[in-house]
Amino acid sequence: MLLFLAAPVLAGDTALEWLQRMNDAGSRLSYSGTFVYLHDDQMEAMRVVHRVDGGSTRERLYSLNGEAREVLRDDQQVWCYLPNRKIGIQEFRKAANGTFPNVLPGHPGQLTDNYELRLSGEARVADRMTRAVTLGARDGFRYTHRFWIDTETGLLLKADLADSSGRAVEQYMFTDIRIGGGVSDADLEPSTPQGDLVWHGERVDYTPFKGEKGGWKLIALPPGFMLTSDIVRYLPVQQAPVRHLVYSDGLASFSVFIEKMHSGGRKPMRGLTRMGAVHAFGKMMAGHQITVVGEVPEQTVLAVAGSVQARR
Repeated sequence: MLLFLAAPVLAGDTALEWLQRMNDAGSRLSYSGTFVYLHDDQMEAMRVVHRVDGGSTRERLYSLNGEAREVLRDDQQVWCYLPNRKIGIQEFRKAANGTFPNVLPGHPGQLTDNYELRLSGEARVADRMTRAVTLGARDGFRYTHRFWIDTETGLLLKADLADSSGRAVEQYMFTDIRIGGGVSDADLEPSTPQGDLVWHGERVDYTPFKGEKGGWKLIALPPGFMLTSDIVRYLPVQQAPVRHLVYSDGLASFSVFIEKMHSGGRKPMRGLTRMGAVHAFGKMMAGHQITVVGEVPEQTVLAVAGSVQARR
Protein backbone atom coordinates (compact mmCIF):
# COMPACT_ATOMS: atom_id res chain seq x y z
CA MET A 1 0.00 0.00 0.00
CA LEU A 2 2.89 2.37 -0.70
CA LEU A 3 0.58 4.40 -2.95
CA PHE A 4 -1.30 5.65 0.10
CA LEU A 5 1.81 6.59 2.08
CA ALA A 6 2.26 9.84 0.25
CA ALA A 7 5.50 11.76 0.57
CA PRO A 8 5.37 15.25 2.12
CA VAL A 9 4.17 17.90 -0.29
CA LEU A 10 7.15 20.13 -1.02
CA ALA A 11 6.28 21.82 -4.33
CA GLY A 12 5.07 25.45 -4.70
CA ASP A 13 3.31 27.33 -1.94
CA THR A 14 0.42 29.24 -3.48
CA ALA A 15 -3.25 28.96 -2.59
CA LEU A 16 -4.05 27.50 -6.02
CA GLU A 17 -1.32 24.86 -5.71
CA TRP A 18 -2.63 23.79 -2.29
CA LEU A 19 -6.14 23.44 -3.69
CA GLN A 20 -4.82 21.31 -6.53
CA ARG A 21 -3.04 19.06 -4.02
CA MET A 22 -6.25 18.78 -2.00
CA ASN A 23 -8.14 17.72 -5.14
CA ASP A 24 -5.53 15.10 -5.96
CA ALA A 25 -5.42 13.69 -2.42
CA GLY A 26 -9.20 13.45 -2.12
CA SER A 27 -9.43 11.32 -5.25
CA ARG A 28 -6.57 8.87 -4.55
CA LEU A 29 -6.14 8.38 -0.77
CA SER A 30 -7.78 5.81 1.48
CA TYR A 31 -8.38 6.81 5.11
CA SER A 32 -10.49 6.23 8.21
CA GLY A 33 -11.31 8.52 11.09
CA THR A 34 -13.85 10.55 13.04
CA PHE A 35 -15.08 14.00 12.12
CA VAL A 36 -17.50 16.43 13.75
CA TYR A 37 -20.06 18.58 11.97
CA LEU A 38 -20.98 21.84 13.73
CA HIS A 39 -24.07 23.84 12.80
CA ASP A 40 -26.82 25.82 14.55
CA ASP A 41 -25.19 25.26 17.99
CA GLN A 42 -25.35 21.50 17.41
CA MET A 43 -22.55 18.98 17.01
CA GLU A 44 -22.79 15.69 15.14
CA ALA A 45 -19.98 13.12 15.17
CA MET A 46 -19.48 10.66 12.33
CA ARG A 47 -17.11 7.76 11.79
CA VAL A 48 -15.90 7.40 8.18
CA VAL A 49 -13.99 4.73 6.28
CA HIS A 50 -13.02 5.60 2.72
CA ARG A 51 -11.30 3.35 0.18
CA VAL A 52 -9.97 4.15 -3.28
CA ASP A 53 -9.15 1.03 -5.28
CA GLY A 54 -8.35 0.95 -8.97
CA GLY A 55 -9.93 4.36 -9.55
CA SER A 56 -13.25 3.46 -7.87
CA THR A 57 -14.34 4.74 -4.47
CA ARG A 58 -16.36 3.18 -1.67
CA GLU A 59 -17.24 4.86 1.61
CA ARG A 60 -19.15 4.16 4.81
CA LEU A 61 -20.24 6.74 7.36
CA TYR A 62 -22.10 6.06 10.58
CA SER A 63 -23.31 8.35 13.34
CA LEU A 64 -21.79 8.34 16.81
CA ASN A 65 -24.46 10.49 18.45
CA GLY A 66 -28.11 11.37 17.89
CA GLU A 67 -30.31 9.17 15.73
CA ALA A 68 -28.65 5.96 14.52
CA ARG A 69 -27.91 6.09 10.81
CA GLU A 70 -25.44 4.77 8.30
CA VAL A 71 -24.60 5.99 4.81
CA LEU A 72 -22.83 3.86 2.20
CA ARG A 73 -21.61 5.37 -1.06
CA ASP A 74 -19.88 4.27 -4.21
CA ASP A 75 -19.28 6.10 -7.48
CA GLN A 76 -22.91 5.77 -8.61
CA GLN A 77 -25.25 5.23 -5.64
CA VAL A 78 -25.95 6.11 -2.03
CA TRP A 79 -27.67 3.86 0.54
CA CYS A 80 -29.00 5.37 3.77
CA TYR A 81 -29.87 3.07 6.70
CA LEU A 82 -32.25 4.39 9.39
CA PRO A 83 -32.65 1.42 11.76
CA ASN A 84 -34.76 3.24 14.36
CA ARG A 85 -37.36 4.00 11.69
CA LYS A 86 -36.95 0.61 9.96
CA ILE A 87 -36.37 2.48 6.71
CA GLY A 88 -33.70 2.24 4.00
CA ILE A 89 -33.35 4.72 1.14
CA GLN A 90 -31.41 4.16 -2.08
CA GLU A 91 -30.52 7.14 -4.27
CA PHE A 92 -28.24 7.90 -7.17
CA ARG A 93 -25.33 10.23 -6.57
CA LYS A 94 -26.46 13.79 -7.03
CA ALA A 95 -24.82 15.96 -9.64
CA ALA A 96 -23.67 18.17 -6.77
CA ASN A 97 -23.01 16.02 -3.76
CA GLY A 98 -21.64 17.78 -0.72
CA THR A 99 -19.23 15.45 1.07
CA PHE A 100 -16.38 15.81 3.52
CA PRO A 101 -13.54 15.65 2.77
CA ASN A 102 -14.52 16.92 -0.64
CA VAL A 103 -12.98 17.26 -4.07
CA LEU A 104 -13.71 20.48 -5.92
CA PRO A 105 -16.10 19.72 -8.79
CA GLY A 106 -14.18 21.92 -11.25
CA HIS A 107 -10.55 22.86 -11.79
CA PRO A 108 -9.46 25.11 -8.87
CA GLY A 109 -8.10 27.72 -11.28
CA GLN A 110 -11.63 28.36 -12.56
CA LEU A 111 -12.72 29.72 -9.17
CA THR A 112 -10.87 33.05 -9.32
CA ASP A 113 -13.73 34.90 -11.05
CA ASN A 114 -15.95 34.45 -7.99
CA TYR A 115 -13.47 33.91 -5.15
CA GLU A 116 -10.27 35.54 -3.94
CA LEU A 117 -7.77 32.74 -3.22
CA ARG A 118 -5.21 33.32 -0.48
CA LEU A 119 -3.08 31.47 2.05
CA SER A 120 -4.13 32.14 5.65
CA GLY A 121 -1.58 30.56 7.95
CA GLU A 122 -0.98 27.16 9.51
CA ALA A 123 -2.77 25.22 12.25
CA ARG A 124 -2.81 21.82 13.92
CA VAL A 125 -5.86 19.65 13.22
CA ALA A 126 -6.29 16.07 14.49
CA ASP A 127 -2.67 16.23 15.69
CA ARG A 128 -1.42 16.98 12.17
CA MET A 129 -0.06 20.21 10.69
CA THR A 130 -2.20 21.89 8.07
CA ARG A 131 -1.94 24.78 5.63
CA ALA A 132 -4.97 27.08 5.66
CA VAL A 133 -6.44 28.36 2.38
CA THR A 134 -9.25 30.91 2.15
CA LEU A 135 -11.55 31.33 -0.84
CA GLY A 136 -13.09 34.73 -0.13
CA ALA A 137 -16.47 35.31 -1.79
CA ARG A 138 -16.42 38.28 -4.15
CA ASP A 139 -20.16 38.97 -3.63
CA GLY A 140 -23.04 38.07 -1.33
CA PHE A 141 -24.38 35.22 -3.48
CA ARG A 142 -21.90 32.66 -2.09
CA TYR A 143 -20.11 31.89 1.16
CA THR A 144 -16.44 32.31 1.92
CA HIS A 145 -14.83 28.85 2.15
CA ARG A 146 -11.87 28.06 4.39
CA PHE A 147 -9.88 24.85 4.04
CA TRP A 148 -7.21 23.36 6.32
CA ILE A 149 -5.09 20.98 4.21
CA ASP A 150 -2.75 18.33 5.62
CA THR A 151 0.81 19.43 4.81
CA GLU A 152 2.07 15.85 4.46
CA THR A 153 -0.59 14.28 2.21
CA GLY A 154 -2.75 17.16 0.93
CA LEU A 155 -5.93 15.69 2.42
CA LEU A 156 -8.58 18.12 3.65
CA LEU A 157 -8.86 17.88 7.45
CA LYS A 158 -11.08 20.85 8.30
CA ALA A 159 -13.46 23.11 6.38
CA ASP A 160 -15.90 25.84 7.20
CA LEU A 161 -18.22 28.25 5.46
CA ALA A 162 -18.43 31.88 6.59
CA ASP A 163 -21.06 34.50 5.86
CA SER A 164 -20.41 38.09 4.77
CA SER A 165 -19.66 39.10 8.38
CA GLY A 166 -16.99 36.41 8.72
CA ARG A 167 -19.09 34.23 11.05
CA ALA A 168 -18.74 30.48 10.49
CA VAL A 169 -22.20 29.07 9.71
CA GLU A 170 -21.02 25.48 9.26
CA GLN A 171 -17.86 23.56 10.06
CA TYR A 172 -16.45 20.07 9.49
CA MET A 173 -13.32 18.88 11.27
CA PHE A 174 -11.50 15.59 11.76
CA THR A 175 -10.73 14.84 15.39
CA ASP A 176 -8.68 11.76 14.50
CA ILE A 177 -7.64 10.26 11.19
CA ARG A 178 -5.55 7.42 9.82
CA ILE A 179 -4.36 8.06 6.27
CA GLY A 180 -3.28 5.10 4.15
CA GLY A 181 -3.22 1.49 5.18
CA GLY A 182 -5.81 -1.08 4.31
CA VAL A 183 -9.58 -0.66 4.41
CA SER A 184 -11.18 -4.11 4.27
CA ASP A 185 -14.46 -5.13 2.66
CA ALA A 186 -15.82 -5.78 6.17
CA ASP A 187 -15.08 -2.15 7.14
CA LEU A 188 -17.39 -1.04 4.34
CA GLU A 189 -20.32 -3.29 5.21
CA PRO A 190 -23.36 -1.87 7.08
CA SER A 191 -23.99 -2.99 10.63
CA THR A 192 -27.76 -3.04 9.95
CA PRO A 193 -28.94 -5.98 7.79
CA GLN A 194 -30.80 -4.80 4.69
CA GLY A 195 -33.59 -7.29 5.35
CA ASP A 196 -34.50 -5.51 8.60
CA LEU A 197 -35.60 -2.39 6.71
CA VAL A 198 -38.35 -1.36 4.32
CA TRP A 199 -36.51 -0.03 1.27
CA HIS A 200 -37.46 2.92 -0.89
CA GLY A 201 -35.59 3.30 -4.16
CA GLU A 202 -35.11 6.15 -6.58
CA ARG A 203 -35.31 6.16 -10.36
CA VAL A 204 -33.65 8.75 -12.56
CA ASP A 205 -34.37 9.69 -16.17
CA TYR A 206 -31.16 11.14 -17.58
CA THR A 207 -32.83 12.34 -20.78
CA PRO A 208 -32.46 16.12 -20.45
CA PHE A 209 -35.21 18.62 -21.05
CA LYS A 210 -34.57 20.67 -24.18
CA GLY A 211 -36.08 23.89 -25.43
CA GLU A 212 -39.78 24.37 -24.85
CA LYS A 213 -40.35 20.80 -23.66
CA GLY A 214 -39.15 21.71 -20.18
CA GLY A 215 -42.08 24.07 -19.61
CA TRP A 216 -40.03 26.22 -17.20
CA LYS A 217 -37.23 28.75 -17.39
CA LEU A 218 -35.05 30.87 -15.13
CA ILE A 219 -35.02 34.44 -16.39
CA ALA A 220 -31.95 35.43 -14.34
CA LEU A 221 -29.16 33.75 -12.40
CA PRO A 222 -26.79 35.03 -9.73
CA PRO A 223 -23.45 35.90 -11.39
CA GLY A 224 -21.02 33.03 -11.90
CA PHE A 225 -23.54 30.15 -11.68
CA MET A 226 -24.13 27.86 -14.65
CA LEU A 227 -26.43 24.91 -15.33
CA THR A 228 -24.53 21.64 -14.76
CA SER A 229 -27.36 19.07 -14.72
CA ASP A 230 -31.00 18.85 -15.84
CA ILE A 231 -32.70 15.51 -15.17
CA VAL A 232 -35.95 13.97 -13.94
CA ARG A 233 -35.83 12.20 -10.57
CA TYR A 234 -38.40 9.78 -9.21
CA LEU A 235 -37.92 10.38 -5.53
CA PRO A 236 -38.03 7.56 -2.95
CA VAL A 237 -41.42 6.84 -1.31
CA GLN A 238 -43.42 9.13 -3.63
CA GLN A 239 -42.14 7.84 -7.01
CA ALA A 240 -43.54 10.97 -8.65
CA PRO A 241 -41.45 12.71 -11.35
CA VAL A 242 -39.54 15.78 -10.18
CA ARG A 243 -37.46 17.92 -12.50
CA HIS A 244 -34.07 18.58 -10.92
CA LEU A 245 -31.78 21.34 -12.17
CA VAL A 246 -28.34 21.89 -10.63
CA TYR A 247 -26.37 25.12 -10.93
CA SER A 248 -22.77 25.61 -9.78
CA ASP A 249 -19.98 28.20 -9.80
CA GLY A 250 -17.36 25.43 -9.54
CA LEU A 251 -17.55 25.32 -5.72
CA ALA A 252 -20.96 26.41 -4.43
CA SER A 253 -24.11 24.89 -5.91
CA PHE A 254 -27.88 24.99 -5.59
CA SER A 255 -30.73 22.85 -6.93
CA VAL A 256 -34.11 23.78 -8.34
CA PHE A 257 -36.84 21.13 -7.97
CA ILE A 258 -40.09 21.42 -9.93
CA GLU A 259 -42.87 19.00 -9.02
CA LYS A 260 -46.50 18.87 -10.15
CA MET A 261 -48.77 18.81 -7.10
CA HIS A 262 -51.88 16.66 -6.90
CA SER A 263 -55.00 17.07 -4.79
CA GLY A 264 -54.82 15.06 -1.61
CA GLY A 265 -51.03 14.85 -1.86
CA ARG A 266 -48.43 16.13 0.55
CA LYS A 267 -48.62 19.66 1.91
CA PRO A 268 -46.76 22.23 -0.19
CA MET A 269 -43.60 23.84 1.18
CA ARG A 270 -43.78 27.61 1.34
CA GLY A 271 -41.28 30.15 2.56
CA LEU A 272 -37.68 30.05 3.74
CA THR A 273 -35.99 27.45 5.94
CA ARG A 274 -32.38 27.01 7.02
CA MET A 275 -30.11 24.37 8.55
CA GLY A 276 -26.51 25.37 9.02
CA ALA A 277 -25.26 26.80 5.72
CA VAL A 278 -28.13 25.27 3.70
CA HIS A 279 -31.05 27.49 2.74
CA ALA A 280 -34.25 26.33 1.06
CA PHE A 281 -37.18 28.31 -0.30
CA GLY A 282 -40.47 26.89 -1.54
CA LYS A 283 -43.44 28.36 -3.37
CA MET A 284 -46.40 27.26 -5.49
CA MET A 285 -46.68 28.29 -9.14
CA ALA A 286 -49.09 27.10 -11.81
CA GLY A 287 -49.97 23.99 -9.80
CA HIS A 288 -46.32 23.08 -9.21
CA GLN A 289 -44.13 23.04 -6.14
CA ILE A 290 -40.97 25.08 -6.81
CA THR A 291 -38.15 24.44 -4.34
CA VAL A 292 -34.69 26.01 -4.40
CA VAL A 293 -32.13 24.52 -2.01
CA GLY A 294 -28.38 24.82 -1.67
CA GLU A 295 -25.38 25.54 0.50
CA VAL A 296 -25.62 29.22 -0.40
CA PRO A 297 -26.76 32.40 1.41
CA GLU A 298 -30.42 33.32 1.82
CA GLN A 299 -30.35 36.00 -0.87
CA THR A 300 -29.25 33.45 -3.48
CA VAL A 301 -32.19 31.06 -3.06
CA LEU A 302 -34.61 34.01 -2.89
CA ALA A 303 -33.22 35.51 -6.11
CA VAL A 304 -33.36 32.15 -7.91
CA ALA A 305 -36.90 31.34 -6.73
CA GLY A 306 -38.04 34.75 -7.93
CA SER A 307 -36.59 34.13 -11.40
CA VAL A 308 -38.42 30.81 -12.06
CA GLN A 309 -41.18 31.25 -14.61
CA ALA A 310 -43.56 28.89 -16.41
CA ARG A 311 -43.32 29.07 -20.19
CA ARG A 312 -46.52 30.10 -21.91
